[in-house]
Amino acid sequence: MKPVALIAAGLLLLSLSLPAGVGGRVVSAPTAAVYVYEKDASAIPTGVTVGINRLNRERQIVATLMEDDTTDGHGDVPDQYREALDAARKAGMPALVVLSGSTVLSVLRAPTDADAIVRAVP
Repeated sequence: MKPVALIAAGLLLLSLSLPAGVGGRVVSAPTAAVYVYEKDASAIPTGVTVGINRLNRERQIVATLMEDDTTDGHGDVPDQYREALDAARKAGMPALVVLSGSTVLSVLRAPTDADAIVRAVP
């Protein structure tokens, strides 16, 4: 059993070291960042709003703020926020969720300054 585990671990490491697009591994660029928060729990830090603004201007991605209870006209979470909200709830809010399309790339829990927001998006 031990040799099988070693082989599996080696294959995993090899797949992680392959360039994008090789062996089915695709690395996606960030397309959006969403700061998810609960308005009743805390205010949005000024640094977060500055960081969101910088992402929109400097990185040319869609960076937004989303309150936990946001719904559309049908009472549902808007499609573009569904994955971000799920990821933020799992990590604990507030959180900055970085996405590529609808795929969550990373989650930064409770950022407070603009530089942390900008660094979170590669």
